[in-house]
Amino acid sequence: MFNAFTVMPGDERSPVIVHVPHSARVIPQGIRSDLMLTDEELADELDEATDTATDEIAIAALAHVGLLPTVVINGLSRLVVDPERFPDGDPAQAFGRGAVYTRTCSGAPLRAEPYPARAELIDGYFRPYADAVTDAVTDRLNACGRAIVIDLHSYPARPSAFEDAAASRPPLCIGTDPVHTPPWLIDAARGAFTSLGEISENTPYSGTYVPLRHYGHDDRVSSVMIELRRDTYLTDPAAPHPEHITQLGRNLAALIDTATDRSADV
Repeated sequence: MFNAFTVMPGDERSPVIVHVPHSARVIPQGIRSDLMLTDEELADELDEATDTATDEIAIAALAHVGLLPTVVINGLSRLVVDPERFPDGDPAQAFGRGAVYTRTCSGAPLRAEPYPARAELIDGYFRPYADAVTDAVTDRLNACGRAIVIDLHSYPARPSAFEDAAASRPPLCIGTDPVHTPPWLIDAARGAFTSLGEISENTPYSGTYVPLRHYGHDDRVSSVMIELRRDTYLTDPAAPHPEHITQLGRNLAALIDTATDRSADV
């Protein structure tokens, strides 16, 4: 087992953490052997499941911010573990999409059910990653008195089989939490990405990431999810358009700067 994630410290004065959990396609060979897909099927699944180039957007933003945020990037595919699910009792587990997936985006078998190595993956990959993000948030609370998580994702133009096919799929979906997403942060996200045109809240995805230690009660931790529809910046499922990545980096930098400035006024 190894911890395959990167934590890039930012400026000590910045309360912002950019969280990039689903950008990678890496699957260790010992885990690949348990996946019930051919290489071609796995490539297709990764195209659909991976938030391609969201790590590139996060890095592009760093060239345009006033104060560098902390950046946390998961280096492993969400097909290893999904660090944004609850480790136990996640509602998505009912259709094989909990912390350890047993079903593909189409509902086909991905792993044996029940999966005998589930606990090993949770202990070896899920918990170390969760601890690292928790530590990053705690560090910002200690330094700044507040922490602001920007949870960066993307989604395909066409819904996956487990999604609501009737849900709106705008160029930008803003995910919010009733405790951790203040109105000003929603307004900041809308303002930063206004060039994308249509922006909706909590459709087709809802919620945003907050470490369990702080979730639901610690209002010093704010969070907003940015869900970009992939056809706004990809030329095919795995090929980002460089100019679009640059522009989205500028958009994200505007959100980071607004969040940083607003936090200084609180």
